Amino acid sequence: MWGSKSRHERGYGLEWTRLRKQVIERDKGLCQICLAKGIVHPGKDVDHKVSKARAAQLGWSKQQTEALSNLWYICRAEHLKKTEEEQGKKKNPPKPTIGADGWPIS
Repeated sequence: MWGSKSRHERGYGLEWTRLRKQVIERDKGLCQICLAKGIVHPGKDVDHKVSKARAAQLGWSKQQTEALSNLWYICRAEHLKKTEEEQGKKKNPPKPTIGADGWPIS
């Protein structure tokens, strides 16, 4: 995805390290997506709510993109799911089981 670029070349240098620490402390080390579902689960990644690519499309400044309000701490599973959706790789939902009457079985 990022090829051979270093984290600094991708914009994740010392400033990002400081921001990341602030987000983890603010979110108390918990995945904010899971927490919204009533599940207490540790986070793993600091993520942009509005991705850097989408923010660029919207004409956001770096300050807007990197604002604490656009960052949250989330678990790896939720981060991967969000990234897939953003990249148009949303997985197909499971197909329902159809009963003899032709209606889906719950």
